[in-house]
Amino acid sequence: MNRTQVTSLIIPLISIACLIGGGFLLQTNGQDQVNASRSVKGTTLNSDSIHVSFEQVGGKILSIPVKEETPVKKGTTLMTLDSKDVDLQIEQLRTQIAQFNTQISQQQKSIDLGYARAVTQEKQAQLDIAQSQVTQSKSHAALQRAEAAERQATAAEKHVNDGARHEDIQQQRIAVASATKSVQTAQTNYNRNKALYDAGSVSKAALDDAESSLTLAKNQLSQQQESLQKLLNGATAEERMQAKEQTTQASVAVKQAAEEIRGAQLSVDRSKTQLETIQQSRQQLVDQKLAVDLLQQQKETQEVQLKTLLLKKERLVLKAPQDGKITAISTKVGENVGQGSPVITLETNELYYDLYVNEDQVGKFKANKEIKTHISALNKDLQGTVRYVTSAPQFANVKMSREKGEADTATFQVRVYVPKESSLLPGMTVEVNTDEISS
Repeated sequence: MNRTQVTSLIIPLISIACLIGGGFLLQTNGQDQVNASRSVKGTTLNSDSIHVSFEQVGGKILSIPVKEETPVKKGTTLMTLDSKDVDLQIEQLRTQIAQFNTQISQQQKSIDLGYARAVTQEKQAQLDIAQSQVTQSKSHAALQRAEAAERQATAAEKHVNDGARHEDIQQQRIAVASATKSVQTAQTNYNRNKALYDAGSVSKAALDDAESSLTLAKNQLSQQQESLQKLLNGATAEERMQAKEQTTQASVAVKQAAEEIRGAQLSVDRSKTQLETIQQSRQQLVDQKLAVDLLQQQKETQEVQLKTLLLKKERLVLKAPQDGKITAISTKVGENVGQGSPVITLETNELYYDLYVNEDQVGKFKANKEIKTHISALNKDLQGTVRYVTSAPQFANVKMSREKGEADTATFQVRVYVPKESSLLPGMTVEVNTDEISS
């Protein structure tokens, strides 16, 4: 191989090596082993971007009201999906819930009416029992009176049919004799007073009294004689018929009182049966209440499904999660997108930069710690806030010589966010002096 050939090979090799080295330096963003150990570190501002996607929904894109490079506020509608299917499901669920409400209302009214009717029927049954018991008590008293009247009527009928006893006739004859003697005494008294009156020895009033006593004695004698004659003659056919009729009436009264007692007892039994029926009705109402509870549970299930659909419909409208600028739209109107697929890239208003530090410097950086940041282009200092500290990719580690037994030096990535200002732009150079940061 001559010199010309060697030269022609070396030039391409050198070019390739330069390209590889330049690419590595670009990839490490200048964070090579030299920069990693420097105290003043330079890097660039970056704008935080997020990929926005539909949450747990997908479908046909209906509209995209924004374009690339459009600034948006949090909550701005970015994209909407077709909601016809969801709307139909929502309408169907609302109809079913309305039907459940109607059924629950009707059955609840029926239950309330049933309980009210049961209370009324129970009160009426208890009143019927009390009234029947009063009727029973009265009928028992009437039965006792009727039975006593029947015994008396039977005895009277027997007395009429059997005729007067010898003792009664003898006693009545004594009464007649006594009444006769009374008449004789009264007649004698009257004669004496009459003679004295005629003689002017007594007043007219005394004579009138004597005459009244005589008339009374005669009437009593007449009554006693009639009674004696009745005893001697016996009862007439009419008296026998009257006695029998009285006995019959007394028997009828006994039967009637007994029937009233049986009727009152039947009324009590009927009312008690009605109370048992009312209790069964209450148990049926309890079963109906369980059915209403089941309808209520089914309705609540439908309401949960409705809330899920409403949430799904809400998610069909993609909104900006925060303020920012649209940098990319990866789909078009009419296309179908799947759930979770990024459709829009949003550049937020949050600015950050990454530092690469070595093991000796990493102890100065902790999450939420404020870091003094110098903006070179503006010659201005800002307070940045450390978001996180993590191990840097392998390409940023300092490679040591294995032949000398030296281990590689690890490099760490520190992400710092700075407050958004109108003068700050992504790509501006920032500097951080690690010597000014206390551990």
